[in-house]
Amino acid sequence: MYALAFYLRAVPIADSSIPRRRFLGSAGAGVAIAAVSSVVPAPAAHASPPSEDVPDRTTMIAVTGLMLGIPFVTGTSQLDVAEYARRAAINTTALNDAWTRALAALRVVPAPTTSPASGNSVNWIENASVVIRVPAGFYAIDSWDMSVRAADLHLPGSERDAGVQYGEWSVRITVEADGVVLVAKDHPSVASTGTAVVYLGSPDSPGQGYDLLKRVTIRGLSIQSDGHPIQGFYVANRSGLTVEHAQEIRLERLSIFGFADEGLRLVGVMDSTIEATFIGWCARASRTGSTAYALSLLSHRDASGGLLDNCNAIRIIDTHVEFCDHELLLDRGTRHVEVIGSKFEHGWGTTSVTSPISIGYPPNAASSADRVREISFTSCMFVQNTYDSPAEGHPSHVVVGELTYGGGEAEFAKTAVTFAACHFSVPDGVGERWFTGGDTTFIGCDFGGCGTTARDPACFDLANDVTFDDCRFSVIRRIHDGLTGNTANGAAGSAIADSRADLFRFRGGASRVLNPVIYFPPPADGRAAAPGILATVGRNAGDANRIVGWHPANYGLPGWSGNIAIVGYEDADRRQLGTSLVIEALTGSSSPVLSPDQDGRVSICGWEQVRLEGGRSYRSFTDGFAGQIIRVVANDSPITFEPGELVLRSGATTVAGTSEMSSFVFYAYGSAAAWFQI
Repeated sequence: MYALAFYLRAVPIADSSIPRRRFLGSAGAGVAIAAVSSVVPAPAAHASPPSEDVPDRTTMIAVTGLMLGIPFVTGTSQLDVAEYARRAAINTTALNDAWTRALAALRVVPAPTTSPASGNSVNWIENASVVIRVPAGFYAIDSWDMSVRAADLHLPGSERDAGVQYGEWSVRITVEADGVVLVAKDHPSVASTGTAVVYLGSPDSPGQGYDLLKRVTIRGLSIQSDGHPIQGFYVANRSGLTVEHAQEIRLERLSIFGFADEGLRLVGVMDSTIEATFIGWCARASRTGSTAYALSLLSHRDASGGLLDNCNAIRIIDTHVEFCDHELLLDRGTRHVEVIGSKFEHGWGTTSVTSPISIGYPPNAASSADRVREISFTSCMFVQNTYDSPAEGHPSHVVVGELTYGGGEAEFAKTAVTFAACHFSVPDGVGERWFTGGDTTFIGCDFGGCGTTARDPACFDLANDVTFDDCRFSVIRRIHDGLTGNTANGAAGSAIADSRADLFRFRGGASRVLNPVIYFPPPADGRAAAPGILATVGRNAGDANRIVGWHPANYGLPGWSGNIAIVGYEDADRRQLGTSLVIEALTGSSSPVLSPDQDGRVSICGWEQVRLEGGRSYRSFTDGFAGQIIRVVANDSPITFEPGELVLRSGATTVAGTSEMSSFVFYAYGSAAAWFQI
């Protein structure tokens, strides 16, 4: 059988095909029919193409003339800037020359009369490609310019200038750079602060939909600053890699670290993948004062801020961002980004001016259609190692821009962000505010170290339409800053004196916390837990917010001595949840015995039946939601109900004995409300 298979493979078979260019340049279907009537022997597998019309499948470009080695180590007295500049200029020239030769090896786009009906690729013959191989080593560099313009491809001007629809610049170039480290430094030959060490894209027509570069892969490349990225030594005020106005780009196994500005910047990039990439010690806002992000997905805009094109259909897989003041920015025009199995770790001593993860923020108030859409994080890890609470407050780890839903036409689609099976973690003792924003869904996520301080909003600051479904929350006893500890010995740092455990703040509408598991710190060793509130109702909160299906553990039951309260109000005069928030009945514990305050009020938040302390007078129940029914009974002696906020059937003061259960329903109408006896 094996001998027969070998024999069959060795025998030439009939081939009815004709060269694609000959077919496209002639009578089309008629030539195809004629070709079928003749039998042409096919070449053996992997043989060289028989025609000059068909090039080799892959063209290999070797980078030559590179100069190995770094001429100095930053932080010492042996700095030879001139020697560095000389080597960087040599290596920059060599790399740019390799890219030019790679472009020159590509086929010119066929004229419209002979080109395929669609997909007018530069190297249009199937599987044709170019591979650039960079020899392993450390290289000083100024910049590697992988730009593509019409002249580079021997085209008669850009699409706009030539009046010809090329369709795409599908160059199919792969850069193989395993073991290659490009080392960049600021020096007089570098034009400006923040410039990219490596640039890939079609820069002449960004945002216009013309001359779109396609199909470039970069593998194994490392780009770093010359300097010690962690300590207080020199860090180049550059960015690592910029990709602009491109499609079908693959960045695999890249390493970018040690830049004060951005690490990886995508502008107007579509249908592309970032995989197994590490970005570290970039976006050092604490040193530069900028709000640059380690990984940015940005949009091209016109002079008035209008959207020209955006990043969309981007996959970020198995990627690690660490020790960056600002980690990830998806600007408000970004659409359809999937982040899978990636990690964003803030790092010890790393502080942020704004949120480390920024999604569609700040919003564009001038355009209700300009918003992030279809963003998802799956099985990702978010780690916070530092709680720094300056006068302006500690930013939440994740922020999602908030916009009012326009409704109607497709361009007014609603913001949609999803986190599924993600973990939000802190080292022991350090706490974090995890989320601020709206239009976001968390499914099956785990939040550790939930905490805040007296001058900061709650750990989860909810605007409109935020859902937590089957999530776990662990509240810490007291926040540690993570800045003052001995990191070598793993010390967490100093405790923040005004630590709090405020969990959810509802300031919008239609936000839901469904089936949560919440762990509050139990009393231990005589140490009191930080004060806090489970749910705070904002001053201008909307309607239809809900906490449903909560089964508290005994040690974490709000209302017990020293533990967190259930509800609080930003409006000091407010005493009822009303239509703003529904907290369904708590389960897992017997009915409590409640006592009135000095005004005869008692909080029944989260209960549907309670015992009231006997021998006391009651004038109202507080913290009720619209439609809530409460059943009360005297504990050990009769109780008195007084009319007012209690609308009694008798219309007068009523005494209820220990064997009589009274029921009330909370009715909210406009700005008024009352408890009606049923």
